[in-house]
Amino acid sequence: MIKPPPFDRSKKIGIVALAGPMDSAKVLEGELYLRELGYDVLVAPSCFECSRYLAGNSDEDRALDLKMMFSDDEVGAILNMRGGYGSNRILPYLTGFDFTRYPKPFIGYSDITYMHIYLNQCFGLTTYHGPMINDLVKNDPLTTGSFIKTALNGGPLTLRSVDFQSIAGGTVSGISIGGNLSMICSTLGTGVEIDTCGKILFLEEVNEEPYSVDRLLMQLVHAGKIRDCAGIILGDFSGEDRDEITKTIKDILLPFNKTIATNIPAGHTMPNLTIPLGVYCELDAVANEIRFL
Repeated sequence: MIKPPPFDRSKKIGIVALAGPMDSAKVLEGELYLRELGYDVLVAPSCFECSRYLAGNSDEDRALDLKMMFSDDEVGAILNMRGGYGSNRILPYLTGFDFTRYPKPFIGYSDITYMHIYLNQCFGLTTYHGPMINDLVKNDPLTTGSFIKTALNGGPLTLRSVDFQSIAGGTVSGISIGGNLSMICSTLGTGVEIDTCGKILFLEEVNEEPYSVDRLLMQLVHAGKIRDCAGIILGDFSGEDRDEITKTIKDILLPFNKTIATNIPAGHTMPNLTIPLGVYCELDAVANEIRFL
């Protein structure tokens, strides 16, 4: 895996819109917040454009913005504007672009999961499952601090006092991969199908009914993705009936006898901790820690 160098403060944070649109005022609010933190910012044109339920004027334009931000030497990190839907639509316009020539922190979550898996598996790049504009402007200290320390500074990360739902051995390890459960399932049967073999699988989801979480997890079960992984990290699973969602997750995952870390505040939640993807990860159920190296 290729880990990007720490963010150079002399460079800019580039903001891209790969999925859904956002009100221009909110984009400018996010730009101002980053500038108040001391960062220079470059906002891609698609962030201020909209075509139906997608940002930008076209899929090709959103892809062009992404390639521009990666290849621009003045841009040192790339922050996604928001999720929604649309990341999978830009892949045909990325053909032939070698992302390995321009390793830099790439941050986002939700629909951006598709891009994380694409960059992790197809190019061996480390990326960061972390906050986007709507999250950062809430000025939550833990969210912003984790974003800066983990994604921009790029150091090792240790999460302590972690709850483990299931324990299979003292410590399990592997390369971290994953993100939003729905988006992970949408990769199945495609050229970007998630490979969980020997890896630590990170999962989170938002506003899904218990039966829907059941269906999504069973899709991963039938595809062999739960069987193949070395361990599991469960981020936030929000919904009206959290207790039933938790019971559903346990019923499906516990029989696989995996080491499962749970209740990690990452995903569609606040605070929203930044989780490195594509790095060596250890689930230590003895010390109740998760270590990303």
